[in-house]
Amino acid sequence: MSGGGSVVRGPAGNNDCRIYVGNLPPDIRTKDVEDVFYKYGAIRDIDLKNRRGGPPFAFVEFEDPR
Repeated sequence: MSGGGSVVRGPAGNNDCRIYVGNLPPDIRTKDVEDVFYKYGAIRDIDLKNRRGGPPFAFVEFEDPR
């Protein structure tokens, strides 16, 4: 991953530096979300929700709360 950080997939434990990203395209992948948000800081977790009947959304959690 660019930026020297690592991405851990799974439930986020700390919500202090977590953002919601909604209305994503139906073919979105975790890597696509990572490619957009890595420039804002090291990513701790990406929790991608892609359920039938609604647009996909994700929670992106960063290592640093700034």
